[in-house]
Amino acid sequence: MSKTPPPLTPPDAAAPLTIGQAATRILGNWLDGNGVKAQQVRLLRHNTVVHQLPGAVRAELKPEMTKKAFKGQPPHGEVLDSEAAVLSRSDALIDDFLGGQSAVRHEILQAIQNTPGRGFGMEPLTLSLHTAQKEFSVVEKCLKCAGVSFFSCTRCQAMGSIACMTCHEQGFVACQACSGTGRIQQTDGNTSSCLRCQGSGKMQCVSCRGQRQMVCPTCQGQCKISCQECDQSGFITHAYQILYRAECRFEMDRMSCPASVLEAIDKLGTKQLAAEGHADIVWQPAEIRNRQLYISCIVRLPIAEVEFSVEGKSCPARVAGLQGRIVQIDPVLDALIKPGINALLRLSKGPLASQALIETACKYKIIRQAIGGLTRHPKKVVYQKLIRNYPLILSEKYANATVRYADIALLTIGTSPRNKGLLAGTVVAALLAAGYYLTPLRRAILMVMLQYSIGRHILLLDFLICLLGWAAAVFIIKSMALRAFRRLLPESIQTDKRGLPSAGIQGLWALLSTFAVWITTAIIAAKPEWLVMLMKNLNISI
Repeated sequence: MSKTPPPLTPPDAAAPLTIGQAATRILGNWLDGNGVKAQQVRLLRHNTVVHQLPGAVRAELKPEMTKKAFKGQPPHGEVLDSEAAVLSRSDALIDDFLGGQSAVRHEILQAIQNTPGRGFGMEPLTLSLHTAQKEFSVVEKCLKCAGVSFFSCTRCQAMGSIACMTCHEQGFVACQACSGTGRIQQTDGNTSSCLRCQGSGKMQCVSCRGQRQMVCPTCQGQCKISCQECDQSGFITHAYQILYRAECRFEMDRMSCPASVLEAIDKLGTKQLAAEGHADIVWQPAEIRNRQLYISCIVRLPIAEVEFSVEGKSCPARVAGLQGRIVQIDPVLDALIKPGINALLRLSKGPLASQALIETACKYKIIRQAIGGLTRHPKKVVYQKLIRNYPLILSEKYANATVRYADIALLTIGTSPRNKGLLAGTVVAALLAAGYYLTPLRRAILMVMLQYSIGRHILLLDFLICLLGWAAAVFIIKSMALRAFRRLLPESIQTDKRGLPSAGIQGLWALLSTFAVWITTAIIAAKPEWLVMLMKNLNISI
C-alpha cells in the first residue's frame, strides 16, 4: 500500500457546522444539571478538516486437501497424473474462483458485506467456502501385483500342483487292513491273503489318486493368486477432496496518517468508524491483486478544532467524526461539581445530617447518580459508570472523590437510623427467641422429632431461630436507613423499586447482638441438651 498520504479534499459546506453543533449538544447533555444548563454551552469557533484515509480488505484463498485411497478405478472428479499435478491444478483454480462473476467471489463479498461496517476495521476473518470445492483422482498401478491384478503362486512355482504329501510321491500307501503285509491272521492261527489289497499290501493314495501329484491348495491349480490389494483390478485410485477457505483481513495505511489523526481514530475505534457512522466510507469495486481479492476504500473523516463557551469561560476541544464525538477536552466538569463535593465532605464530617448540605450536594446530577448508585451497587461499579457516562470531562481524581464522599455521606446519614434499627432488630430477635424457648413450642417440636428418630437434629432448628432473628434485625436496619434516605434525599434518587440499602457495620453488630440474646434465652429458659453437654465439657455449671 502506498505510503504517500492522499490529498485532502475540501469539506462539505455543512460538515463543520454539523459536527460542531453535534459536539455542542453532546457536551451540553453531559454538563446539564451539573452546575450549568445545556443552553449555557455554546460553540465559539470551529475549524474542520476532512481527512482522506486509504483502507482495504484483502481476501486470500488457501486450499485444504484430504486424501483417500480406493481399490480399482472408481471415478472421483477430474483425473490427473500425479499428486503434484493435483496440487498445481488446485492452486491454478484460485484465479478462476476469484475472477469474473464466480459464485466464490460473490460468497466472499457477501460475507464481508455482512460484517459491521461492511468489512471496514473488521477482525481477521476465515471463511469456509461452500462454493469452492473440487475433487481430483490419480490412478496408479497396484504396487503389489504391478498392475496385472494377480501374481504367481509361490507354493507350486506356478505349476498348479505340488508333490503329494500323503504318499510322498509314491502313488500308494500301506493297506490299513493288513498293515502292508498282504496277509490276514485267521482265528485258527493260519494266515490268508488280504482281500482288500489282493495280497499286495498296498492301496492307491486317495489324495492324489495314484498320480503322485496333488492340486495346489493355495492357488487351486490356477498357478496364480488374485490380488486382493487392488480387488483384482490392478489399480489403486487416490481421491483428493480440495476445500478452499478465504482468509480476509482489513488493512489501513497508518504510516500515511498524521499522528493527530491516528490519535482521533484510536479514540473512536477503527471498527466503529464505519459501524457507528463516524466516517464516510467510499468503497471501490473489487479487483484481483497478487492473486488476492482486493476491495479498497477511501475514508472521509472530519476532525475539528473547536472552542466551547461554558458559563462564559473558554473551553478548547477536539472533535472527530460525523457524530461530533469529543476526543480531547479538559476535565471541565471538575470545577463545576467542586461545590457539591465540598458539601459531601462537610456532611461526612458532621455528627448530624444537614438538610442544607444534602440539598447543596444533590443539585448536581452526577452526585445524585453517585448517591443513587451507591444505595444498590459497590463503589467500584459506581465509579466505572461515572467514568463511562462522563468521558474526558471528568478526571479520575474527581470521580474517585465523588464516589468516596458520597459513600461516606450515606453512611453518616444512615448511622442514626441504622443504630435505631439495630436496637429494634435486637428486640425483635429476643422476642422470637423467647417465643421459641419460653413457650411449649420447642418441646412439642422435639417430641415430634423424637417419634421420627431425628431428635438429634434439634440443634439445627435452634440455630435456625438465631439466623431468623439476625435476618429480621438486618431487614429492620435496612428499612430504617431507607426511610431516612426517603426523608432526606431528593425524589430523583429514591430507591422504592430498587431494593434496600446496605446494613453497614450495624449488620455485623446485629449478628453479635442477636446471637447474644439467643444464647442467653436458651440458657435461662430451656437449657437445651447440646448446650448442657457443651457446658459440661467446658466445666461450666449452668
